[in-house]
Amino acid sequence: MRAIWTILMVVLAALTASAQLDRASRRQPSLAAIVPPPMRTFAQERTTMATVRSAPPAVALAESIVLTERSPLPAEHLTLLSIARERSGDRVGSGETIQRAAQRGWRDPIAQQVMFEIALSAGDRAEASRRLAALIGTQEEQAPIKDMTKRLLSVPEGRKAMASALVGGGNWTRAFLSGAASDTSPAMVETVAEALRGGAKIECRTAAVVTRIYQQQNIAFDPALFERCTKRRV
Repeated sequence: MRAIWTILMVVLAALTASAQLDRASRRQPSLAAIVPPPMRTFAQERTTMATVRSAPPAVALAESIVLTERSPLPAEHLTLLSIARERSGDRVGSGETIQRAAQRGWRDPIAQQVMFEIALSAGDRAEASRRLAALIGTQEEQAPIKDMTKRLLSVPEGRKAMASALVGGGNWTRAFLSGAASDTSPAMVETVAEALRGGAKIECRTAAVVTRIYQQQNIAFDPALFERCTKRRV
């Protein structure tokens, strides 16, 4: 009886230690490798992230499947599975998975970038503007925001869709409107003006910077649109 009790205590100690290592791997990714595979939850995410682009496609796919089976809710996990399926040659499955990821998590930058491309290719500028707004909101520095914005605003329908999105508001609008100071292309100037005419809010500090740049570059604009600014952060 004592031997059984001792074995149970050893097993419990091992499980506890494994669970603690698994949680610690969120802060220290290097610990993921030493967490026993059956005990990996947080560590499985780290393992998948480390293998999805560099390991052999079959290994990356297997790790991604395990991750989504153990933790199916996060959109980021579906994105990793989509990448692994693409590397394995399953383009249809990859596309379906990334769409599920985009629907589930608007803060997943990879999913939003892919969905932006799909929407823009389909001529759905309204959806493309929503995906671009979501991507700006993630504050993902690696995303080609400037190029995506330029492509969307290159046609009147895209400028109108982006202006409507700005009128709808959201934390992302501050970053977008601040960018109007560095992007003084006719397309951006027109988009900002249409948004402000529609009731989009712009912070007074940003409005002052943009109007000064416009004046310095002799850009025609309506100063009254920027005078209706807000002193509070938008």
